[in-house]
Amino acid sequence: MKLSSSLFLFLILGCGMLPSIKSDAQNSTGEKITYLSRNIFGFENMFGEARSTQPEQEIFGYLQFPDKFDPANKYPLIIASHGSANWRGHHVKYLDQMRETGFAVFSIHPFDSRNIDSTVGNQINLTAESVIWDMAMALKAVWNDSRIDNTKVFAAGWSLGGTAVLFNAWIPLQQEAFRAEESFSGYLMWYPACLALPDTDDWDKDFVQIYMGEADNWTPAKPCVDLAHRMNSMGGNANIEIYPGAYHSFDSTLPLTLQPDAYSWTKCDSFKLSPETKKVYDPNNKELDFSDPRLRRLAYESCAVKGEVMAGSSPEYQNAPYKHLTNLLSEKINSN
Repeated sequence: MKLSSSLFLFLILGCGMLPSIKSDAQNSTGEKITYLSRNIFGFENMFGEARSTQPEQEIFGYLQFPDKFDPANKYPLIIASHGSANWRGHHVKYLDQMRETGFAVFSIHPFDSRNIDSTVGNQINLTAESVIWDMAMALKAVWNDSRIDNTKVFAAGWSLGGTAVLFNAWIPLQQEAFRAEESFSGYLMWYPACLALPDTDDWDKDFVQIYMGEADNWTPAKPCVDLAHRMNSMGGNANIEIYPGAYHSFDSTLPLTLQPDAYSWTKCDSFKLSPETKKVYDPNNKELDFSDPRLRRLAYESCAVKGEVMAGSSPEYQNAPYKHLTNLLSEKINSN
């Protein structure tokens, strides 16, 4: 079944997430792909033998090609993941833009695959580590697809999905997850959580683009600004657009409102990630253990605050990332 763009957008806006539509495998505009990932508690459990202790999880996503699909071509690809409230209408605008520019898009469904609606105010029912691994395994799932130009595969994500993109740019994670020839060509992030970062800046030097609201009190902008500077000081190619006065999801079609259940992470600046043990730690909290759900929640509650988070559209900057991305996508698709 081939969906028209208008019907597809209607379904997205109506239900607030991508529809679970499985098309004929020969239809290039909505092919359902499933692959294995894991439900992971604790960053250290993405590495070595510990990973085998984490339950396997089947993940699905939808691979879509540009409308004028030519089976003789190989298409550059963007692997995309949503934020803490699942797929939303404003995400689709970007996905359409990517396809219109000539990219294939593989939109993964970490929540729907696990029958989860949201992690807002929870963060325990699905960990960031799980989504990080979902994105890494998505790259492996489509790497050998004959329709994909795997020299141009980009990761993209919003909020929680942006955090998954960020950690896929961490070299130790890449060395753990990928074969030598497998890699992302660049990273696109909208308001990721640049928190619990590694003590040493061992990041991919490929292209990084971040879009942040300066007033974001859900995932604060300053740690991402600092990280971009550090990436560049180490020879990287990190770029960040900061929009003054804009909050989280400033590019959304929904109005700016208080999100009473969401955690504000602005005071959670003491979490760190050890490059040696791969564990998240807090120098001021020796009891912290991100692999234990109870202790992890206590760690969040020691610094995160509910009842303060604002999120929603910024009339001045709602379309700014979209316009910025137009030129960026054209540049990347035409690069050698």
